[in-house]
Amino acid sequence: MKGKYYQLPIDFSLLLQKKDMPAISLEDSIAQHIHLLITTVLGENKDDPQYGCQWWDSDFDIKASNNEVKEQIENAVKASITRYEKRLSQIKVVAAVNQEELLLPATRKMKKKIRVTVSGTVTKNNHPFQYSSFFYISPLSYD
Repeated sequence: MKGKYYQLPIDFSLLLQKKDMPAISLEDSIAQHIHLLITTVLGENKDDPQYGCQWWDSDFDIKASNNEVKEQIENAVKASITRYEKRLSQIKVVAAVNQEELLLPATRKMKKKIRVTVSGTVTKNNHPFQYSSFFYISPLSYD
């Protein structure tokens, strides 16, 4: 239905019960889509092999400096959003890369923490938009 946005992942049990699915705002829908773009590896979507973020190709590049990783992420996320999220304009992407020690049960791990902040303008209403999230790479995990 045009103009109505739904929470991901979709709860198909509501559809099978012929119940209405809860709607979300346009801004929340854009944020969900950005999260999906960032966490999708190129080629993972069989219908569109270009959907996702190219920087995952270098996720395990241990020779890359934090500045190189930051630049790769910013460029890849911006390119992906520009191509696939037409509801957003004037897109700016800022990434921060830090080493962080994770204290897990019975183990300690050092991982790269990536914080991505996307700002822009919602094209439909010219409202400012901001999305921020973080995840750990090598291998990917997020909260």
